[in-house]
Order: sequence, then C-alpha cells, then structure tokens
Amino acid sequence: MTKDISLRPWIRTTFLGWLLGIALVIGIALIGEVVGVHGSQLVVGLGMGLGVGFAQERALRPLLGASQSWRWATTLGLSAPFLLFDLARVIGLGIPFSLYIAVAVAGVTVGLAQARLLKPHGIESLPWVLASFAGWTCAALTSALADSMTRWSTIRGLAGALLYLGLVGLGGILLGLVTSVPLRKLATPNTSARG
Repeated sequence: MTKDISLRPWIRTTFLGWLLGIALVIGIALIGEVVGVHGSQLVVGLGMGLGVGFAQERALRPLLGASQSWRWATTLGLSAPFLLFDLARVIGLGIPFSLYIAVAVAGVTVGLAQARLLKPHGIESLPWVLASFAGWTCAALTSALADSMTRWSTIRGLAGALLYLGLVGLGGILLGLVTSVPLRKLATPNTSARG
C-alpha cells in the first residue's frame, strides 16, 4: 500500500464531505421528526460523521485501502459527545446543550478514533488529535459566525443567504486545511500540489 497522500484532494474531499454531512444532518433530522424522535442532537454527529468520514475515507484510500474503518471511526467519534448531551437531557441532568462545545469535544473524540487508524502509517496520535480538535473547532466557529451574522448583519435577501452559506461552507475548507497538516508527512513534494 502506498503512503502517497495528495493534500489538495484531502481538502477538497473534506469540504465536499462537510457539505454532504450538512445534507445528511437535515435528512436524518427530518426522518427523526417523522418517527417521533424530536430534538435529538445525535443527528448532528451521525450526519456529519457519515458525510465527512465517507469523503475522507476516499482520499485516504491509497493509505488505508478499501476499508470502511475511517467512515465508522469518524461517525462514532463525532456522535459520542452529541449522544452524551442527549442522554444528559433524557435523564434530567439539566446540562444546557452547546453545539460549539459539542463539536469541539467531538474533534477530540473523532481524533482519538481516527488516530488509531493512522498510527500504523507513521502519523503520531497527539498531532492528529490536536489537528482534529483545531479543525472541528474552526469549523464550528464558522458556523457560529454564520449564525450570529444573521442577527447583526444588515445584509439580507440573496446576498445574506449567500454570505451565510459561504461562511458555513468555509467550515469544511478549514477542517480540511487544518487536518492536512499532520498528513503532510505522508505527501511527497509532487503530490502535495497535485489535485
């Protein structure tokens, strides 16, 4: 198995996986509403984990082969903090939900789940977990900025919608950029620029 990872495709597929994840979150949430599961935060972790995990898995195919382990490590790692918030609500702990805290914690849990798959290929766990935490936190911050922009911005209509979508989409690009840093170790000089 070659260790030749191209960084531009990593960033691009992470961005596309982010967009797929958004669509999956919406789809899973709608299905949840239909079957009577209201207000579950787990759908965020499931949707984003499946979308980003599926896309990144394709970019890592030269390293990991056709295994689906990356997809499931990403889905489980991202879902765990959201599930804990849901369970805390169900048992009445009164812990207020924060999307941005859940995503930051998910950055750590998904990083830990993914690190075990990368370690045999020369990627140290700590740099990967830190990059995952930073990448997911940056992605959450762009979503927070987009959400707050709708409250304070005077930009309305189509321009406002495009700005909002652009900021939300930027999260996927930042996630790909930040998590590409530890992967640079695997990229040869010619493949890091290839796309």
